[in-house]
Amino acid sequence: MLRGFLIDSLPVTGSRRRRRRDELRLHSAQAHAAVSVAQLAAAVAGIVSVCDLRPAAPASAGDKRLGSVLASAAALVATVCAEAAETAGANRVRVASAVRTGLESRSSAELLTLTATAATCLRGDAALKQRAADLRGINTSTSSNAMAMSISAGIQKGTTLRVCLPCGRVPVRTVSVFPQRGGGDAVVLRLGKKRLHGAFATCKDYVVSAVGEGCGEAVVEGQPAFPVVLITSEEGATVQLLFEHQTHCKVWKAAIEGMLAEQKLKRDGN
Repeated sequence: MLRGFLIDSLPVTGSRRRRRRDELRLHSAQAHAAVSVAQLAAAVAGIVSVCDLRPAAPASAGDKRLGSVLASAAALVATVCAEAAETAGANRVRVASAVRTGLESRSSAELLTLTATAATCLRGDAALKQRAADLRGINTSTSSNAMAMSISAGIQKGTTLRVCLPCGRVPVRTVSVFPQRGGGDAVVLRLGKKRLHGAFATCKDYVVSAVGEGCGEAVVEGQPAFPVVLITSEEGATVQLLFEHQTHCKVWKAAIEGMLAEQKLKRDGN
């Protein structure tokens, strides 16, 4: 309780507070389940140690020691379960008390109760683990979507790149790719050129019809580059966006392909 109070009193955001509370709940459930299993194992070990186990058929000398062998095995399992409970975070005094209570169990009713309790604790632990995994998946998906939106916004805003024009020249241009404004269903490549030392800029637009295959390294005018080949609607003319890093090349290629797919769905819907 004190630990939960301290966590809730920390000046963190609501999502972080919920995440920490869920982590604490899962940790407590794991420890409780481990203690329950340790108590059940101790009960089995205690019952086996006082039972007179005899083989149904005439036994050899080795089989006559079956009871003591089973008692030793059950005691070993109980010891391992107790150590696992401490590793899971359970207090040593609590584990010792549970083991002592288990060893004192003798009736079938007590054994059934301990079995049901352990099974319930294990199911609760599994449910909390699944919930934590689902939440991680949601957070990962949300983060991925936010990253994709950020990349798409950057591509539409524009950045400075070397480009290989349809005529073969390789100038530096301000490059942006965006869905056509005004309700159109095309994807536009805009190449901007600053004039008079940036006093104003002119631009030329191309309608992108497809993206070429691959993001492999190439050499353009003696410099290594990773090109994204954009096929335009001007009689199949191509414009190559030249990147210094393959990662940037792949990101832009995927983003432009996504824009083309969205615009195609838009056309098909109309």
